[in-house]
Amino acid sequence: MEKRQLFEMIAVGTNIAMGYPLADSLAMLANMGVKHVELSSIAGMCEHVDPNLINEEYAAWVSQLLQENHLSCNAVAGHVDLTEEDQLRDFLKKIEFTGRIGAKYINTNSGPLLRLDTFHQNMRKVIAQAEKWNVTVCLESHGDIIGSAQDSVSYIEEFHHPLVRMNYDTGNTYFYEKGMIDIAEDLAYSRDVISYMHIKDLRIEGEKVTYTAIGNGNLDFRKIFRQLHNMGKCIPASLEIPVFVSGTLQGIGPQNPPISKEEIERTIRQSFAFVEETILSI
Repeated sequence: MEKRQLFEMIAVGTNIAMGYPLADSLAMLANMGVKHVELSSIAGMCEHVDPNLINEEYAAWVSQLLQENHLSCNAVAGHVDLTEEDQLRDFLKKIEFTGRIGAKYINTNSGPLLRLDTFHQNMRKVIAQAEKWNVTVCLESHGDIIGSAQDSVSYIEEFHHPLVRMNYDTGNTYFYEKGMIDIAEDLAYSRDVISYMHIKDLRIEGEKVTYTAIGNGNLDFRKIFRQLHNMGKCIPASLEIPVFVSGTLQGIGPQNPPISKEEIERTIRQSFAFVEETILSI
């Protein structure tokens, strides 16, 4: 099977370059041979795209950076808690930004299950903004309202809207289920709602958690990719490889980013090689 039959394209999430300015990050990734990026605007982690700056001129500046570096971008990692009003306001700006630069998808977490009513109310504003800018909002498997596909597909389906879909994050799902899940089997439940995938790997050893280059962790990507193929899907994806993140099953976070340019390049090349080899093997 060739790569284009399984994924429309595979980008690199710019959050691997957390700690570097956006312009430097894009130039660095382009010099490493990256062709497609998912721009990071992740609240509390890596905001290469700053919601406080978003307007028409800012979007034009970012578009120019992408063009100068011969990079395409069809997704923004716009993660917020949609049940928090200030973060919701930021997310609406991020949808605008996504539309202005011509990207098709924006990924986000949702918020805690105990604020499900607030989530439903706020999604009305999200959907209205998504319709205005023709952007697909992909709710990410993030251990909150949207967790494993089996447990949370119904929350996405109840919107009955083509611009509200799922971003299946392999690493997030595995982490929040504390490694007690078969990702390939769970992925099958997302068949009717999945529109994007974060290809992410990690290693769980007892209580210790370490994010890794793709292929160095616990996940069986041959089985995962075979399942995606059996589902008849061809979707866009990003390599999300925050190898500077670690911790325990009780909590994880960045550990002194940025990492060196050499480690970034080594991680990207190793991850791409593993993914391409694995796809060809299924």
